[in-house]
Amino acid sequence: MISHNTDVSKGQRVALSVFSLLSKKWHPVVVAVLTRHGPMGFNELLEAIPDVSGKVLSGTLEALSDAGLVKRTVVSDSPLRVEYQLTEAGRDMEPIFEALAVWGTRHLESTTPTVLLADADRRITGMYSEWLTDRYTVSRVHDGDELEDSLDDAVDVVLFDEGLPGVDPYELSEIVGSEYRTIALVGDRPGVDLLELDCDDVLRKPTVRESILEAIDEQLNRQGEPAEKRERTALAERLALLESIYPTERLESDEAYVEARRQLEELEV
Repeated sequence: MISHNTDVSKGQRVALSVFSLLSKKWHPVVVAVLTRHGPMGFNELLEAIPDVSGKVLSGTLEALSDAGLVKRTVVSDSPLRVEYQLTEAGRDMEPIFEALAVWGTRHLESTTPTVLLADADRRITGMYSEWLTDRYTVSRVHDGDELEDSLDDAVDVVLFDEGLPGVDPYELSEIVGSEYRTIALVGDRPGVDLLELDCDDVLRKPTVRESILEAIDEQLNRQGEPAEKRERTALAERLALLESIYPTERLESDEAYVEARRQLEELEV
C-alpha cells in the first residue's frame, strides 16, 4: 500500500497501488494470458508462459488470488484438475492494458510504424505510398510471394487489395497470421460474402488519403487487444460497411447476414 503521507491525490494513491500490484514481474503476464485465453489449467499456463517456473507460477497465482484478481476452481477431484480464471475485478483490468498499449505505442516505441501495401497495380501502391510516407515507413509488394517474403517483425499493418494475385483473401491468416493488423480494399459494392473476409477492417475502392490514414491509425491504436475483442470489432466493421450500402430489408433476407448479426450479438455479451 502507498503511504497516506505521500503527497498525491486519493485517486493517484489508488492508481499507484494498482501499479505496485502489477509491478511484480509475472503478475501482469498471468492476467494478460488469462484475459486472452479465458480459464486455463496450471500446465496450460506453464505452456503459454514458457519462461516462468512452476514454483514461481504457483506463487504468482496465489498472490493474484489473494488480491481478488484470479479465481481457482476445482474441475474434478479424481484425478485432481483445477482451472484458473479472472474474477470480475481481473476482467475489469482489460481496458487498463489497452490504455497502456496505446500509451506505449505512442511514447515508448521509437520506430516509425511500418505499413505494407499489397496490390497488383504498381501505380496504386505508388500513389498510396506517396500518401503515407510522411507518417509511416512504407513497403510495397505486388503478389502473394512478395507478401510472404516481406512479412517481418517491422511490419505493423498490411493494407491489401482483395484481388492480390496468389492470395485468397478469405484465408489471409494462413499467410499473415494474427501478428499483423490487416485492412482489405474491396470493390465499391461488395457482396455479403464480405462477411467471411479474413481481415481487421475494410475500405471500399476508390478510397482517399484521409480514409486510409484513419483506418491505419485505428489499427495501430488497437494493437495488443484481446483476440475476442479483435474478432468482435472486425465483424462489426464488415457488417457496418454492408449496412451502409444495402437496404435493411435486403440484408435481413440473407441467411449469412442474419447469422453474422447473431454471432456479433453473442460476442458482445
